Amino acid sequence: MVTVVQGGQDHLFKSPFLTKKDDPGMPSIQCSINGYNLQKTLCDTRSSVKIMAAVTYQLLFGTIPLKSTYIQLQMAD
Repeated sequence: MVTVVQGGQDHLFKSPFLTKKDDPGMPSIQCSINGYNLQKTLCDTRSSVKIMAAVTYQLLFGTIPLKSTYIQLQMAD
């Protein structure tokens, strides 16, 4: 069953208990890896995607070689 709501009646569906919250911003923390202090590191939000800039990797781990891999990220809003 589909109920069609005409314009001007959407106030009937608004709840006084549901309020829009502001964007909390980027979840970042301070951390230290191999003696390097990183001030604004993204906190793991359990999205299961781990990405590090190549420049940061070279700074932290030097010449330890990386393995090639294929990855495709699909972003959603």
